[in-house]
Amino acid sequence: MLQRVKKQQAQAAKWDRPDPLEYCLALWKDWMKQGGCRSAGSLVMGGLVGDADGHGHDLHEAQHSHDMQVGAATDAMIDSLERIHVWAIYASCSIATAWRFPNADLADTAMAARAELLVKLKKNECTRNFF
Repeated sequence: MLQRVKKQQAQAAKWDRPDPLEYCLALWKDWMKQGGCRSAGSLVMGGLVGDADGHGHDLHEAQHSHDMQVGAATDAMIDSLERIHVWAIYASCSIATAWRFPNADLADTAMAARAELLVKLKKNECTRNFF
């Protein structure tokens, strides 16, 4: 005989949406680890081995490609910042270890850089949907 589950027992854990800036920076770090670019001319051949969605589209490759596009867009937005802010982003993301601005505080500069980057990412075509 079927029994009903009480509402209190059936509630799933709440999903917490990741911070959009941190998500974009994480994808940017992955993009940087792969050498800053990916072979744009490679064709997806997942349909031949059964890893596709039935129409020849490899879902994992499509997600990875989108993630790399977000990483590249984030890189472009970081490069458009002032040099001190670029270094602050690199240092706060553990990409650069040396802080070459003795007259500036890394923590304060990183906060200002992240605030500027946030504004740019909200306006970018590729990243604005995260915000």
